[in-house]
Amino acid sequence: MPALAFDHNEIVEYALWRLRNKLEYSQIAHGFLGRTFTLAELREVHEAVLRKPLDPANFRRQMIASEAIEPTGRRLTGTSHRPPRLYRYNNAVRFADLGPLADQ
Repeated sequence: MPALAFDHNEIVEYALWRLRNKLEYSQIAHGFLGRTFTLAELREVHEAVLRKPLDPANFRRQMIASEAIEPTGRRLTGTSHRPPRLYRYNNAVRFADLGPLADQ
């Protein structure tokens, strides 16, 4: 990132730090996704925010075990390989912080 004026670099770094921490206890990643999403899309959001690759199998296991997401019963169409399942956030699960998504 280029040098910003005043203390704006610190502000951006603090925002990224908050975002990384909120991934663990909120639906903040939902803000980067549509209503439905694949596990690969959700993992890509986590990887982009955390700035590190995540093991797909472990990520899948953790997400499904958390019950934060639920399958929609549908699959993504138009792919050249086996179509991945679509998921959505489970609204029955209450997070510690809903953040800006509280009204959705």
